[in-house]
Amino acid sequence: MKKMLLIALVLLVMVGCADTVAAPSEQKLLAVPTAYTAQMPQPNPAQSTSQGDKPGDKYTCAINSSGYCIFSGRPHKTGLKPYTEDIVDADGVFLFTMNEAVAVNSSGEILQAKGTPASNGDELVRYSKGEMTDDEKAFHRVMAFMFPIRNALMYDISEVSQARWEELVSELKMRGVKDKTFTDGPTPKDNYYGRNGIFELAKNPEGKDIHHDVMKFLEEAGLYFLCHVTSDGFGQMLQDTHPEGHNPCEDAKITEKIPF
Repeated sequence: MKKMLLIALVLLVMVGCADTVAAPSEQKLLAVPTAYTAQMPQPNPAQSTSQGDKPGDKYTCAINSSGYCIFSGRPHKTGLKPYTEDIVDADGVFLFTMNEAVAVNSSGEILQAKGTPASNGDELVRYSKGEMTDDEKAFHRVMAFMFPIRNALMYDISEVSQARWEELVSELKMRGVKDKTFTDGPTPKDNYYGRNGIFELAKNPEGKDIHHDVMKFLEEAGLYFLCHVTSDGFGQMLQDTHPEGHNPCEDAKITEKIPF
């Protein structure tokens, strides 16, 4: 009897050891995808839900030695090259095509398709859009257009010529987005700048902090652009979620949508 108990005890110990040996192999297999992902960065497919509501309040700009009001934060490193389908880096080097591009935040989370404008740390990455709706695809294309415009007004204004500016805003011009400037309002909040007006202001801010004017232009330009290239249902969502209760697609005074 004692001999049988001893044999049973030995068998139990052997089984326990086998389990202990198997565990590291199991962990090693699980680590393989993680290591591969680290070598081939991919965006986090989780949709970002924390793209702030009042982007203009998060920024300041300071007059530099050349008289330009340069913003806090950092420029986007990626954007859509005008008149092409090419996503390029800050030096104009081709990275991938627009059909493969999605906008992500600084944490790598894919930006949720809504009315919040581009923010500090947003970039374009290569990612499949096979399961996205047409509205979501249009949103990411709008972001790709707006990144270089944002860079031009906030960070690179000293280097941007009138001809270059016209290239950057060509899609806005085609749709009549931000055609007019109005600066005779009873308060600064009632004023707004069009494509030419905001460029002239950024080129010559006359020693003033113009960050509210620039951010308002970027926010409204992006919203009106979205109204042209997305569905009526998406436009309703823009109204329902606007932080000040505005109807951007009504404010845009669109007589005929011009989609992509």
